[in-house]
Amino acid sequence: MFSKHQKSSEEIANISVLVHIKNQEDQLENFLNQIKKQTHPNYELVLINNASYDNSLSILEAFAEENSNAAIVNVENNEAFWGSKKYALTLGIKKAKHKNLLFVTPDIEIQSTAWIAEMSKMYSNDKQIVLGYVNFIKQGGVVNLLLRYNRLITNLYNFGWAEIHKPYVAWESNTGYTSELFFENNGFSTHMNIQTGTEDLFIRHAATKKNVAFATAPEMAIRVDSSFKEWLLQRKNQLIHYNLGAKLALSSLYISQLLFWVLAIIGIVLFHHPIVYLLVGLRFLLVGLIVGKAAFKLSEKDVIYLFPLWELLSICLQIPIFIGVIFTKSSR
Repeated sequence: MFSKHQKSSEEIANISVLVHIKNQEDQLENFLNQIKKQTHPNYELVLINNASYDNSLSILEAFAEENSNAAIVNVENNEAFWGSKKYALTLGIKKAKHKNLLFVTPDIEIQSTAWIAEMSKMYSNDKQIVLGYVNFIKQGGVVNLLLRYNRLITNLYNFGWAEIHKPYVAWESNTGYTSELFFENNGFSTHMNIQTGTEDLFIRHAATKKNVAFATAPEMAIRVDSSFKEWLLQRKNQLIHYNLGAKLALSSLYISQLLFWVLAIIGIVLFHHPIVYLLVGLRFLLVGLIVGKAAFKLSEKDVIYLFPLWELLSICLQIPIFIGVIFTKSSR
């Protein structure tokens, strides 16, 4: 988080933006209006209607008639891939005319009219995967602050894993990779039967330490709407498809934080020694500096002022989730 924002090239590359749509007619007007304002001179918009039974298809067809860069993939249910998002996305990828792909959902709030253009610059011969920053829309209330703090930490944790090994999360609303990489790794074929983990499982399989770019600049950020219930369900689905080793690795952050709080309280209550206060204070100072720097860099500075409280509440939320899924059988 102390490095500069990555930028692979000053040249705007051709790119296909793939949008997965499932009964989202209420969100399409706002989404399409945002997309039309994008300044990228030559992007393709692939609208994937995954067997919607509302008016989504009609809205998409009307939009495609007025915008020549839009292409529609109308997916109909079949017995083998009934309602499968992975099947629908595979058809969309095959339809895309550009090798650089960018995936997004209709429930987003785009932060800049240059979003597509800036994301396209992240691709190069070495960088075939682009991980974008995604957090929740800023709203009032404690719950929103807590969820945004959690998402900030998840992003930092993922960027950190990607830096030293490989990423474990790819947001469906702001992730990109090349079609060449997709087909070289046989797409979603190894986990087509798993309903969740569409982005995560492919990224974990195809990513290396060297082929991932981080899109952290403010103009590349995406925000999404979410409730606490939706976040909880998403978090469980995000973890359940990992094997036991991966679950333990991913839970290590919150386990270490829990141990710190327990030992700090015990140390202060039982010993009252200056060294205990010094160590506790030093830890909060270091974490505050690192998370604070990240919060300012990623335009989340309002979540940092009470970060010890958010950290404690996050532990109370995350540990029960990990306990609930840690021994759940996974095919991965």
